[in-house]
Amino acid sequence: MRFSLGSRRFACAASVVVFVLVGCATDNGDVDDPDELPAADPPSTGKEPRAEDKPPFDAEFDPPDDDDDDDPTPPDGDQCIDNDDPGASENVAKVLPDTDDCDNSYKTVKGVAKGAVDVDFYKLSATDKFGCALDTDFEGKTAGTELCVYARCKNATSNAVTGCSQGVFMPPNDIGMRGCCAAAPGRAVPKWDCDGFTDDDSADFFIRVRQINGDKCLPYEFRYRY
Repeated sequence: MRFSLGSRRFACAASVVVFVLVGCATDNGDVDDPDELPAADPPSTGKEPRAEDKPPFDAEFDPPDDDDDDDPTPPDGDQCIDNDDPGASENVAKVLPDTDDCDNSYKTVKGVAKGAVDVDFYKLSATDKFGCALDTDFEGKTAGTELCVYARCKNATSNAVTGCSQGVFMPPNDIGMRGCCAAAPGRAVPKWDCDGFTDDDSADFFIRVRQINGDKCLPYEFRYRY
């Protein structure tokens, strides 16, 4: 088979083109998997971090702040403590030690008025002994409280209180006794005379203490003698 000169030139040119295409494909390479592309480098800040710029590692933790307690104790706490609170009426009154007119020394009683509604009652049994003179006294010592003293003779049920040596005369209370009241500091001293042929003025006294013109925790004291 005979080829012309033109045919041979065309064949050579085609061979050169094919060779160039194959060579370009081989030089560029093929990417089989797009997931295998290398990760992009982070943008450069222009300088490398120095060791001294890094904060030191601290394994310790700060202790909890006590001021952040969800249930803090009130600043004033429970200031009004009255562990031996007397009763609020005569039948549950706190009993004081018995006394007589031969013991002429003062006895002091302390308590706590826990607001305006707290009423404290005390009961005192006093005996009139032969040969000793009566020198009865009931004195409230704490301002802001009121002292009231009611009396009833031991040998009689009738009212023996006729007035007050000191204080304001009061009508019969809930159990039928008269008495005297005074704002402290001040005295409340009943006058009484018991019936009978013998001059026996032995009596039971009921002492009431309450807070007036206030509503707070008020420690108080009063003193007495018979």
